[in-house]
Amino acid sequence: MKLIFLIVTFYSFIFKALFSSEFPSLFGCFCEGGVIIGKANKNDFVEINKKRMKIFKNGEFIFAFGRNFKEKVLINFNDNLREFSVEQKKYNIERIQGLPRAKVEPSEKDLKKIKLDQKLIINAKKIGERKKLFNNEFILPVNGRLTGFFGSQRILNKKPKRPHYGIDIAQKKGAPIVAPSSGKVKLVAKEMFFTGNTVILDHGLGLISIFAHMDEILVQNGQFVSIGETLGSVGMTGRATGPHLHWGVYLENTPVDPMSLLSRSFF
Repeated sequence: MKLIFLIVTFYSFIFKALFSSEFPSLFGCFCEGGVIIGKANKNDFVEINKKRMKIFKNGEFIFAFGRNFKEKVLINFNDNLREFSVEQKKYNIERIQGLPRAKVEPSEKDLKKIKLDQKLIINAKKIGERKKLFNNEFILPVNGRLTGFFGSQRILNKKPKRPHYGIDIAQKKGAPIVAPSSGKVKLVAKEMFFTGNTVILDHGLGLISIFAHMDEILVQNGQFVSIGETLGSVGMTGRATGPHLHWGVYLENTPVDPMSLLSRSFF
């Protein structure tokens, strides 16, 4: 009996060393367009809505709720199942007039340019830094009036387009744009068809920020920037009717509402 007890105790110790017994703390926003992040051991099993989560080398796992995510999410942690409510959002219709016709109905030549631009952005969305670079908070990259909201259905020159995946902040040309959280510059591109002068910042774990319609760009590819560090200035390059910053956030291919990152603690 003593031998059996010792064997059971030994395997119980091994199991606890390899697998977490307590459900992890989750940080972020359980809302459409939100992001949640947690920590686990490398051998733990984490599944969200039947999708196996990557556990990065420091133990983080991260998940994004896209636009129109359903009301409930089921999280399986080492066969411990829990259901969470996901806050639903109502999306507005944004009507924008006065755009040059060529920016709404691109020519064959422009479509080739758009395709090349999209390849660069798609590549930048792939997981780069496999560790958390972002801080435990996010800030606005520029202060100003919000003129475009995440998830809104866009009608440009009376033509319905895809939803708006980001926020627009109106500010005077030349106003400084700062890093909303720390990261590594993954893409610097000038004169993109839609987004104009563009910077993409890799926050780690597959989370990126896109800054579009910039005037001056003051960073270089591969440069590490800290939260609050200047990236460049507000402009109206690309498809824009006035000076503003478009700030988009993605977790790989899932669009994230930048506003859901503000006033949140990430550990």
